[in-house]
Amino acid sequence: MVSARRGTLRLLRALMLGAVVVPAALFAYVAWVSWGSIVQLTDDRLVRSLDVLHEQALKVLTTGNLVLDEIVESVENATPDQITAREGELHRRLKRVADLLPQVQSIWVIDRDGYALANSYFVPAPRGASLADRDFFRAQIDRDVGTYVSSVYTPRLIEGPSFFSMSRRLNGPNGSFQGVASVSMLPGDFEKFYREIARSPGEVFALMREDGAFLARWPAGPLADTKLPAASRFFGEIARAPQRGLYSGVSRIDGVERRVGYRRIEGFPVYVVASVEAASIRAEWLAGLRGHLVFGLPATLLLLWVLWVAHQRTASLYAEAMRREAAETALRQAQRLEAVGRLTGGVAHDFNNLLMVISGSADRLRRLVDGEKESRLVEMITTAAKRGETLTRQLLSFSRQQAVSPQSIDLAQRMPELSELIRRSLADDVEVVIDVPGRVCPVKVDPSEFEVAVLNICVNARDAMPKGGRLVVRVRDAVLDEEGENGLAGAFVSLSFIDTGTGIPEELLPRVFEPFFTTKETAKGTGLGLSQVYGFARQAGGDVRITSRVGEGTRVTLWLPWVAFEPAAVAEAPQEPATRSA
Repeated sequence: MVSARRGTLRLLRALMLGAVVVPAALFAYVAWVSWGSIVQLTDDRLVRSLDVLHEQALKVLTTGNLVLDEIVESVENATPDQITAREGELHRRLKRVADLLPQVQSIWVIDRDGYALANSYFVPAPRGASLADRDFFRAQIDRDVGTYVSSVYTPRLIEGPSFFSMSRRLNGPNGSFQGVASVSMLPGDFEKFYREIARSPGEVFALMREDGAFLARWPAGPLADTKLPAASRFFGEIARAPQRGLYSGVSRIDGVERRVGYRRIEGFPVYVVASVEAASIRAEWLAGLRGHLVFGLPATLLLLWVLWVAHQRTASLYAEAMRREAAETALRQAQRLEAVGRLTGGVAHDFNNLLMVISGSADRLRRLVDGEKESRLVEMITTAAKRGETLTRQLLSFSRQQAVSPQSIDLAQRMPELSELIRRSLADDVEVVIDVPGRVCPVKVDPSEFEVAVLNICVNARDAMPKGGRLVVRVRDAVLDEEGENGLAGAFVSLSFIDTGTGIPEELLPRVFEPFFTTKETAKGTGLGLSQVYGFARQAGGDVRITSRVGEGTRVTLWLPWVAFEPAAVAEAPQEPATRSA
């Protein structure tokens, strides 16, 4: 039954472990799958956003290109004087086009020196400042580069918001450079559109040249001179996949980690870029996981609690079964020792009666014989009888039938007095440590029997340490409850003898207190030493316990009641004499 309950406990522990590990593993798997799904969903959103951004940017830039086509067609091969002569007509035409296109700030015709010839703003055109330093002008001087998209500038000739230009080269009759036609585009128009399609605060949309210069951006920020550094991952990605792509990285501008998608605008050196902060992706992922936790965690905790309650109840039943089994084992051992004690006591009494006859006869013979030889024989008989009496006392001590004279003694005083006797009983290579506090409650024992018990324990320790070692004698007060060690209850003094000897095999521990049982070699022990210790402890109302580990040593502990403690039935029934050391 005990083994079955032990198996049940192991099963419950395994189930408790499974109740934690399996849901944790499932949650980890769900989290992993969910993360992949969130990343894929984010990529799908980025692709859809890029499609919308691409369509809008392509439409706006293509419209700007058509405006440039019309300007070039109107002034191609015309001299500056001819253009100036038509300035009013050109102004009205350019203004009409600019008014129809909200993304266009202004339209300009600029001569070869960078001065305005016509525009959609004023008549006559402002000629106070040259635009020859602008990149949309300089790029067209040496050769026709087609439609050029400039960086973002602050207006110089008029007042207004920042802009970027789309420019086209104007050629003279012989193909020489005559100036440029320019359409100034408003980044704000792009930013307004980006703001309208943004779904979450973590999204960023941008229009960017292939050299990393920003043309428009949402959330809005300063665009003039804003450019990705050369080490940005963006350049590596467009070198690998020039048309479109997705990647994750940390922005070189604001240091924020993002998931980024890009797409090139066909026919223009321009990209639309959509990105979302990695923190937003993780927040969405964690929000989904919280849903799993809301339902899964309480169920898991409930299952774990049920298993824990079942485990605790089973453990309690198992502990009770173990206590019952230990009590039954102790009872059987006590009954066996009690039976051996009664048998030993009876034999000792009968043997003692024979010894009395032998001793009396020897005394009478001593008075009758005169010869030296006969006297020696009588003396040998007397000596043998005395040895028999000693053996009888030891047997009676085990059976607790020996007459004792208990006295109250103070172990704090008594043990230091016995220390020299203990040292003499041991070999010189055995270190003795007497660990006794300054004050210990007194015990009531027979002093002579107490000394014999101490010597018997020390002699056993000596024999267990043939190559030397250490013996610690420790005295402590102890109060044991009803569930206390050895089944004792009340106030006791524990007297422990701890050696570093060879130890006793576990299977022999239950028999060490039996008379004539010894773990020593033949002819090296009588088997009565620990029997006397056991009888002494039980007759004093206490108990003795021994724990041991082979190769580590042995601990023998005497539990002796305080003087004020009246031993109850526990003193009448022997307890289990041995337990295994922890």
